[in-house]
Amino acid sequence: MLPFACALVLWPVVFGVIWTMVTDPESVAGGLLGLVLIGPLAAAFTGWGWSEIPRTAPVAADILATDAGPALVLPVPRPSSRGSVVAIAFGVALLGAGLWQFIASLGEDWSTGAALFFLISLPALFALLLGFGTYHPRKTRGELGIVLTPQHIAIDYGKGPTRLAWVEVSAVGARSRREDFRFGSGTNVLSLVTGDAGTGYRTIDIAHTDLETDPTRVYHLFVFYVRNPGARAELGTDAGLDRFRRAGYAGQHPTPARF
Repeated sequence: MLPFACALVLWPVVFGVIWTMVTDPESVAGGLLGLVLIGPLAAAFTGWGWSEIPRTAPVAADILATDAGPALVLPVPRPSSRGSVVAIAFGVALLGAGLWQFIASLGEDWSTGAALFFLISLPALFALLLGFGTYHPRKTRGELGIVLTPQHIAIDYGKGPTRLAWVEVSAVGARSRREDFRFGSGTNVLSLVTGDAGTGYRTIDIAHTDLETDPTRVYHLFVFYVRNPGARAELGTDAGLDRFRRAGYAGQHPTPARF
């Protein structure tokens, strides 16, 4: 509710600035600056609120031929550069608007134009740095996913592939963590625990936002195959795929470990 409330406060201001620019031609320069500063903020709060609306998770999985044989693949989102491209374009547009304003003021009061250009350049440079800093090379769908074979788990997304054997997983946990803004909603995380008291414990986290399938079902899948080693042979077969689609893990759900 908080992001929607902030957006509800900001959008009337944006529309008020637009109305002022339309009715008073002399206020175009000031209105443009106000729009540049307030409009993206209102849009950001709106998008943030929209992303927080609960949605029904899809059930998606497939069988893929790998070097280790057939495997059950859980899809993950491809890294998107859309936001980065928008940020870069926004930064370039701001710099262009500031430069245009500076050039237009050369015949009159150039100091005012220079000050306005400097003011506009600050959010423009921030947008450019954000865009270039968050840009991800696009990967094909076949290069991404969580691949499960009877012997191994391969997690390939984000910073790179992680591969471990089923026998290395000593427990499966679930928790909620805060990301980005502390007052935002928590991210549910599935944790694969490896190691022991002697060698030290390590966790591999899979956030629900990293999955394009039902995260609760994925949690029960890991719990089931960790507790039932004999059933891992069905991974990569129609039986394993059918079990995932119908959530056939009843009676095998221990209390999740907490970290």
